[in-house]
Amino acid sequence: MTATDTESRTPAPTAPLLEVDDLQVEFRVGQGVVSAVNGVSFTLEPGRTLAVVGESGSGKSVTAQAIMRLLQTPPARITGGRILFQGKDLLALPETEHRAVCGEHIAIVFQDALAALNPVYTVGFQLTEALRARRHLPRSAAKKRAIELLELVQVPNPKQRVKEYPHQFSGGMRQRVMIALALALEPEVLIADEPTTALDVTVQAQIMRLLGEIQRERQMGMILITHDLGVVAEVADQVNVMYAGRVVETATVDDIFARPGHPYTQALLRSIPRLDRKGQQLDAISGRPPELNRIPAGCPFHPRCERAEDICRTDPAPQLRELAGGRTAACHFAE
Repeated sequence: MTATDTESRTPAPTAPLLEVDDLQVEFRVGQGVVSAVNGVSFTLEPGRTLAVVGESGSGKSVTAQAIMRLLQTPPARITGGRILFQGKDLLALPETEHRAVCGEHIAIVFQDALAALNPVYTVGFQLTEALRARRHLPRSAAKKRAIELLELVQVPNPKQRVKEYPHQFSGGMRQRVMIALALALEPEVLIADEPTTALDVTVQAQIMRLLGEIQRERQMGMILITHDLGVVAEVADQVNVMYAGRVVETATVDDIFARPGHPYTQALLRSIPRLDRKGQQLDAISGRPPELNRIPAGCPFHPRCERAEDICRTDPAPQLRELAGGRTAACHFAE
C-alpha cells in the first residue's frame, strides 16, 4: 500500500453512520446454546471502509446478518446490545420499520450471488422489483434505471443483459448484478460479505475497484467482511479482527500490518504467502477454532497461542484495552 493510497482515504467525520454496541447473538440448538457473537462493538463513518476479518466461524457474517435482521429466529436470537443507524436503534424498531430502513439505507452484497439471485426471474425483473415497490416507479422508468445500474457496475451490453437470467452470467458478472441490486436504492451503508469469494484474482481486483469507485462517489460507509488480508490492505481504513465471536483487535489498516498487537492477528499475518519467502513453508496457526458451544475458559485463543501463560488459562477472557496509537487488543500481553 502506497502513501498516496493512505492520503486519499477519507478523513473520519465526527458523526458515525452506524454504531454497533455490545451486540450479542446466540443460537439455541440441540447441543445447547451457541454464543456466535459475544459483545461486538464498532462504528462506521460516511465514506470509510471497516474490514472485519477472521477465520470461518468467528462471527463475521452473523454480525452482518444481525444488522440486517436476516437471522432465522429460532434458532438465532439477539440477546443484547444496540445497532444504531444515524442515532436510531434498529433493534427497537418493529420489523416493518426495520425492513424499510434496511431496504433503503443499508444494503448487503452476499458472497454467493448464484444462490442469492432468483434463478427463475431475469436480472432486469429483480432490479426493477425493488424500484417499483420502494420508489413507485412505472415499469418503463424502472427498466431504464435497471439498465443504468448495470452500466454503473460495468456489465457489457446492459440493454440486452437486463433480459437474461442469472445462469447466463459468469461468476464475476453475477457479482456485479448483486452489487447493482444493493445499490439500486442508493444506500448510505453497504455490507459486502465476502464479495470476491470463488472469483479469480483479476475479477476480484475489478470488483473491489468498482466498489471503491462507487463508494467514493456516494460517500457510502462500507463494512467489508473477508478473510483475504490482501484485499484488506488495498481498500480498508479500519480493521476489526474477530475470533470466537469476539473482536480481539481494532486498528487502522496501516497499524494492523505494521504493528499487530494480538497474537492471533500476528499469526494471521504470518500465514499470508509472500514473494520474499518463495520456496519456504507457510506458517500455519496450530489447532483449530473452538466450537462456539464449548469456548475454553480464559482467553479463547490460548490453546493455539504460542505466548499463552497461566493467566491466559485461568483469568476471565481479556477485554479490549487501548494500546499506543489508538489501537486496541484483547490480550494480556499485547503491546
